[in-house]
This record gives sequence, structure tokens and C-alpha cells, in this order.
Amino acid sequence: MATKVTLKIAGMECPNCSMNLERIEDKLKGVIFAEASYRKEQMVLEYDEAVLTLEQIKAEVKRLGYEVAAVI
Repeated sequence: MATKVTLKIAGMECPNCSMNLERIEDKLKGVIFAEASYRKEQMVLEYDEAVLTLEQIKAEVKRLGYEVAAVI
């Protein structure tokens, strides 16, 4: 089952930051869609919760150098 979530991301400063975070779609199995906006400091994700947990997503965001400040 697909779950859609919006995450408030701390540490995004430029378009490259958005592109870097959107690569999560290729890096994590189970991510169906990822769109990040550095201006809004948020990322919209759709993922298969049977394959991936929100905690795994948060860990990957942190590994990429950003912080999930909140789930909106």
C-alpha cells in the first residue's frame, strides 16, 4: 500500500540540495515518488510501506546530510 507524506527538511539551501534529496527515489527500494523544494524546505514522498518504513527514509535523509525537522 502506498503512503504519501510531506517532510519538513532542515539544511536545504539550493536547487542542488533538492536534486540530491530526490535521488532517494533511486537509492531506496520502495520509494515510488520523491519531489523536494529547497524554497519550501520540504519533500513530498510516496512510498510502499510494505517495503520501507518512515524511519528508514529519515535515516537516508540524514545520511545525505539533511535533517527531517517534522512530518507535515
